[in-house]
Amino acid sequence: MKNQGELLLPGEELSVIEEFTTGEGTYEFNGTVYSSVVGKAFYDMINRKVNSIGFKKPGILSLKKSKYVLGIVVGIKEDSAIINIQSLEDKSLVTTLSGYIHISQISSKYLNTISDAMRVGDIIRAKPINYIIPVPLTIKQRDLGVISAKCSICGSPLQRQDEEHLKCPDCGNIETRKLAFTVKKGGN
Repeated sequence: MKNQGELLLPGEELSVIEEFTTGEGTYEFNGTVYSSVVGKAFYDMINRKVNSIGFKKPGILSLKKSKYVLGIVVGIKEDSAIINIQSLEDKSLVTTLSGYIHISQISSKYLNTISDAMRVGDIIRAKPINYIIPVPLTIKQRDLGVISAKCSICGSPLQRQDEEHLKCPDCGNIETRKLAFTVKKGGN
């Protein structure tokens, strides 16, 4: 049995099931309780449970206080887009967080495909819906959406035409996106 408050790694033996049942951050295998997360041992003597209290992740704590995040679209699936969250509001992250946007969280309007609203490489402003990893995001609000995009033909920065269209100044290509209201004419 480990000592109260002792540092634990996943897979470390904590007790046998007859002494303590599983609690937060633990699992039972063949009658033995093990730690499932990096944390500290906590033995609840009243309820006879053993816990491995995980360390709080600073990125998640900061995420809860953020009004919006900035991220890059790194993948498009049939019904969702995969986002690498780069910053919380205007504060850059040391390591990126994974997020996703379901097609239902893009717009109130009907979309045939996610590519009608965003494409790989676009920079977006989004709002976290929940605080689990990967982070579910929404861009339904008017101030959320694509804030910077490049032409899918030549790679030049696109310029805003109207509420949902961008035009390439080099090749003349016009593309559709779900744009954040604050995107200024002339690109970002």
